[in-house]
Amino acid sequence: MPSNNNRFDKEVFLPYFEQWQLVRDEIEALYEQKDRQAVELMKTAITNYSELLELGGTTFDDRKGKNIFVLLPLNGEERFEFVKAKISSHYAFVQLDALITETKKKVARLAIQKK
Repeated sequence: MPSNNNRFDKEVFLPYFEQWQLVRDEIEALYEQKDRQAVELMKTAITNYSELLELGGTTFDDRKGKNIFVLLPLNGEERFEFVKAKISSHYAFVQLDALITETKKKVARLAIQKK
């Protein structure tokens, strides 16, 4: 989270990444079994990812003319919308996993840059 000195603290974001690791394999297995419980777990994971993005704050994007989440990876807005729209598809899981992995790397990079 950006603090008063505009620095990201990786420790603030760690619980979100740990939570994903706890449910990631279970969600994948449920999708493979075509079990509808995968969708319920994905809904929770989507909520957690949204909270993570909000925690990182926003910045104004001149090209888009609106505020965007600082932690969203490349094409993250469109990709996250895909996840939410296609939640019952295994591809939504794959995309969310990629988004979370890329966001984790971005948090690490921003924490280093702000030191």
